[in-house]
Amino acid sequence: MYYIFTFGSRTNAIKFKDAVRREGQRAELVSTPQSIGSGCGLSVKVDDPTIGKRVLSYDKYSSFKGVYLVKDYNGTLNITKK
Repeated sequence: MYYIFTFGSRTNAIKFKDAVRREGQRAELVSTPQSIGSGCGLSVKVDDPTIGKRVLSYDKYSSFKGVYLVKDYNGTLNITKK
């Protein structure tokens, strides 16, 4: 189980990933799942959404689209908007 934060801009996605890492949380750029189908094609994967939401409040991420919970069931992804 993990969370992805989606953006409409690659620049915002990279900036967000770097900011989450500065908070001491693991974050990585991943391709946005096709079932979400919005944005720039890049999302940021994090384990704990609390830090991600806090980072969103620090700065303007005008292209932020949403947060999704992703559960992997043996290769089948279950994605829920949070």
